[in-house]
Amino acid sequence: MDVISELKDYAESNEVPIIQDDALAFLLEFIAEHNIVSILEIGTAIGYSALQMSMQPSVKRIVSLERNYGLAQIAKMNIKRAKKSKCIEVVNQDALDYQTAEHFDLLFIDGAKAQYQRFFDRFIANVDYVFVDNLAFHGLVENPGGTTNRHTRNLVKKLAKFKSDIISDDNYHCKYYNLGDGILLISK
Repeated sequence: MDVISELKDYAESNEVPIIQDDALAFLLEFIAEHNIVSILEIGTAIGYSALQMSMQPSVKRIVSLERNYGLAQIAKMNIKRAKKSKCIEVVNQDALDYQTAEHFDLLFIDGAKAQYQRFFDRFIANVDYVFVDNLAFHGLVENPGGTTNRHTRNLVKKLAKFKSDIISDDNYHCKYYNLGDGILLISK
């Protein structure tokens, strides 16, 4: 079994959220069609999506930010096992604290959902495209009454506001796709 298959099985059995198959297929197709070379990823988890993106021939550099020390260490180990350490750099740091002047072709946002707007604002000047995952948040963005948990309701409100604000902003071209758990693709 290869590393990526092992990671998928590990994520499923350990309830580690990873990008859904149809959203991943769309992301990889976008990377190939737009000849994406460099990617800034927010939310490494175990390294699954970074490894998947690194398999695209055009991709030469991925900086993947993960604030959870344990997950960052697991991701680094998995990336090393897959022999992708030269392409993927895992940074164990909160994305909101990460400083860079580097330009990236793509920003992949899949970290703390309540911080999506702040992630976007922090890095939009450094990127050409933004790919945002989990904007449906298990269907709760469209149906917030589906939860009674106050924290989850607040998170869902933030996601809905982020989506609405970005889509209505004339500075960006946005397209929402009902794939995976909801994808928003943004370009300047």
